[in-house]
Amino acid sequence: MSAERFAQSPLLHPTTQLPRAAEQRQYWVPLLLATAAALIFAIVAVPRIDFERAVADALDRSEGAAQMTPHDREVKLDQGRKVGALAAYTGAAFGTGFSAVLAAFGLWLAFRVVGDKPGFPQTFTVACWALLPGAIEGILSVPALLLRKTIPVEQLASILPGNLGVLLPAGMTGPVASFLAAMDLFAIWSIWIVAAGMAGVAHVPLRRALVTVVVLWLSYVAVFQVALPTLGGAR
Repeated sequence: MSAERFAQSPLLHPTTQLPRAAEQRQYWVPLLLATAAALIFAIVAVPRIDFERAVADALDRSEGAAQMTPHDREVKLDQGRKVGALAAYTGAAFGTGFSAVLAAFGLWLAFRVVGDKPGFPQTFTVACWALLPGAIEGILSVPALLLRKTIPVEQLASILPGNLGVLLPAGMTGPVASFLAAMDLFAIWSIWIVAAGMAGVAHVPLRRALVTVVVLWLSYVAVFQVALPTLGGAR
């Protein structure tokens, strides 16, 4: 991509360029770039992630942990390391595109209600361009990863201090911590890209598109990043 084309890309001018890119179904470039960034992040991060600690904590909370032999425990830890690494690489390779499909489906349904029945390919294109802020965040996190020998799984998402969670005391968990961690600058950038793109694709005012996208995003955060992790951690 030339400097001139990048300067006029939908990433930097979503209100004017993204609806045009959506109509032309230009989703391959952002999708491939986001997937490549996810793979680079995984290649650097996986050797440093402390999967063993996460598995050990889960084993300690499980029923029958006291009856587990040292050999059985070591087998479980080894399996956890392998499964965690495989999941990370698989998610990087295929999860990026899958997340774009799911996001596009939710946006497509929502804007059929508040908008002018946008096409799914156009909506998918908008969702793919909205992946790029997260991809940029991942690439910017690589230098911080390279400085770490190990990193706990739960700290991986916040290795780049771009969210309000950095204002909380270290190690604080719970619904408030999860919500503030979701208030991420790159996530907000993605929300703006989606709103600007869908305003043109669904032929609705930008304000209505922004409200719709924010409501969808807050619903996702409330369910998947606050409620479910809290319920899953309850004992």
